[in-house]
Amino acid sequence: MLAAPNTANAMSEHWNKRADRFNGAASHIRHHDEWKRMFLSALGDAPSLITDLGCGTGACALVLAELGHSVTAVDGSEGMLAYARREAAMRELDVSFIQATMDEADLPDASADIVTMRNVLWTLENPCGALVLARRILRPGGTLLLSDGLWFLHRENKSATEFGKQLPFFNGLSEVDARTLFHNEGFTQVKSWKHLFEAHPYGEVYDDSSRMIDYFVLTATKPS
Repeated sequence: MLAAPNTANAMSEHWNKRADRFNGAASHIRHHDEWKRMFLSALGDAPSLITDLGCGTGACALVLAELGHSVTAVDGSEGMLAYARREAAMRELDVSFIQATMDEADLPDASADIVTMRNVLWTLENPCGALVLARRILRPGGTLLLSDGLWFLHRENKSATEFGKQLPFFNGLSEVDARTLFHNEGFTQVKSWKHLFEAHPYGEVYDDSSRMIDYFVLTATKPS
């Protein structure tokens, strides 16, 4: 079950064009210390093998490497990865970057203690495929961390025109949506970590300034 068999190339090009603007306003830069504290609480401090799917400019990968984990970071966008690689080099962080879609990265079974996906599921034509992949590459008892949000409230879903196939979560997804995905793919012990952020890490909904973005940070366990 693939996550993005028809849309991956168009989505990569989309982020290539936006990499500079995205990195300049990224939450993991503006709220670095809070993201770091959250990862430490949610994932612990024991050195682990972590695979970050859809790593972008390094939102999860760089912070997790700071915490002493061994990180493999996967993304299809050359533009986004350029920022992540540059930052890793500047901070002398050892991250193994793979430029490939998650469907094409050829990740080994049971190769990760932890899998992370931040702001990725909304970009996929088949989000369930990403969770199937995460479950395959996780070791028994491993942890999947998902973070995402509802970015738009009123935007018409034109993703089929933009990317070649309609994305079910084009405007974002809620915590309820994520918990349903966890349940459907057999993950257990779902926990929320949103309460650890003292300040809202994103801000207003992109098309409705009267509402704050409804985001979530959840972990779940692959049964042993």
